[in-house]
Amino acid sequence: MNILFKASLITFLYLVIFINNVYALPLTIVVPVFNTASYLGRCINSILNQTFKDFELICVDDGSTDNSMEVLEKFKTTDNRVKIIHFEQNKGASAARNAGIENAKGEYIGFVDSDDYIDERFYENLLQNSNGYDIVVGQLALSTNISKFYYNREYKKHWPIYDSIWRKNFLNENNIRYDETLRTGNDYPFNILAYKYNPRVLKLPDEGIYYYYKRRTGSLRNFSKRDLKKFNKEAHKSYKKNKKILNNKKEYF
Repeated sequence: MNILFKASLITFLYLVIFINNVYALPLTIVVPVFNTASYLGRCINSILNQTFKDFELICVDDGSTDNSMEVLEKFKTTDNRVKIIHFEQNKGASAARNAGIENAKGEYIGFVDSDDYIDERFYENLLQNSNGYDIVVGQLALSTNISKFYYNREYKKHWPIYDSIWRKNFLNENNIRYDETLRTGNDYPFNILAYKYNPRVLKLPDEGIYYYYKRRTGSLRNFSKRDLKKFNKEAHKSYKKNKKILNNKKEYF
């Protein structure tokens, strides 16, 4: 009887493992939210309209005092992929992202800020190349909320986390989390910590599929109007340069 019980238990455990592997959720997208009701619709719609559909969206409201929670609740009632975590008090983006990681069910985790947005093929492009990698890095486009122009650049020290997906087991096995003592500038330390463990990384080429990082006044970085004008000038310069290159290519072909 004891042997039969053990055999049944082992069979049950193997069945659980098999089911979990077969029906594992491929992706969790984490969005920290703090007083960004004006931009939330743009952000969340860009996520829900992804060509890749099999994901959960965890929105972590970080004690917002505007109507961000109301906006989130509306999305939750219309799409069962949307989940909400609510902090009674503001804890910072680091704590919000960590809460998202802790509650994630996806094999990979992506991060989107609530005032940014993404191209509709963004996560499809990352996931279709993810097999065997701990981190897949896409493309980030820099812009502002007062301009349609954007530009992208290569960094000697890679600071963004938004352009990537991260294998959850890799983060958990190495206890990689955000430093909650940092209220700003927390992405670069997260990257430094993650890359310290020699992850298997794939960097994708620029195919015009972007994460749009939108700078604005009133954000955590609190860019000044002077900063935004400078960014817009650089973005417009990049736009004209790329347009000229494209026109030359059309003439050539």
